[in-house]
Amino acid sequence: MYYLFRIFYFLASIRMLSKLWFVVYYLDFFRKPIVFKNLDIAFPKKTQKEKTKIAKNTYKNFLTFFEDTIKFDKNPQKYAEIKIIGENYLTDAINSNKPIILMSAHFGNWEITPKFIAKKYNKPLAGVMREIENEKINQFFKKIRADKNIKLINKQSGAKEIMKAMIKEKRILGILIDQYSRNENAPIVDFFVPTRFNPAVSKLAKATKAVVIPGFCYKENGKYIIEFKKPKTFEKDIKEFTRWQAKEIENIIRRYPDEYYWFHNRWKDINENK
Repeated sequence: MYYLFRIFYFLASIRMLSKLWFVVYYLDFFRKPIVFKNLDIAFPKKTQKEKTKIAKNTYKNFLTFFEDTIKFDKNPQKYAEIKIIGENYLTDAINSNKPIILMSAHFGNWEITPKFIAKKYNKPLAGVMREIENEKINQFFKKIRADKNIKLINKQSGAKEIMKAMIKEKRILGILIDQYSRNENAPIVDFFVPTRFNPAVSKLAKATKAVVIPGFCYKENGKYIIEFKKPKTFEKDIKEFTRWQAKEIENIIRRYPDEYYWFHNRWKDINENK
């Protein structure tokens, strides 16, 4: 697995990987069925031709995003080219001196957002990440994701480490919450269809009185845009606050469906019952 990853990395570093997207698409017998199951659930009214187009563009886009992540890491000045929408939502939250949670999803190029924020606003961040089983690949992504202003927190570390980063160290917490929740007590909300949705951000916002800002990094006409949406603080009900987050993520996916990471078995509860 590691040596295959190294081949992918080499091709990405010379900007050849995205040009071979069709090879990956046609040879991917494992993830591609999941992609189409997810598209069937999310877009039941789209034709098979339309869903195939989204699937193919998804492969091409994410290979391009991988190339861009490497390029930005080697050339930090590239961050200056990113356009910002809704910047006042983030700056107002920073100036309020309240804890901040940047809520996002496996959408667009989520890898470059933390370093952009740390560099532009001189604000330290913490990111919650899942450890990758292959340790060499895991270390590669830690190197890409972290620097002196970005702390990586293992998802298994628990709330104590996260709270420390937010409250004591005053870091913006970045968290992706769109994956399937195995927690049987997770609220069921509409995310294209009724499904369990991760309430972690809602619980943290309730405990810390944090400002929650939806933020997404996507590519439009060859240029990167980071868009911050209108923030909220926790309002009474975990389910309602979680529903708001799910809707924000669904809205951005509907705008740019081929920039979502359809490879996850997101609606596992639905897929398994089919």
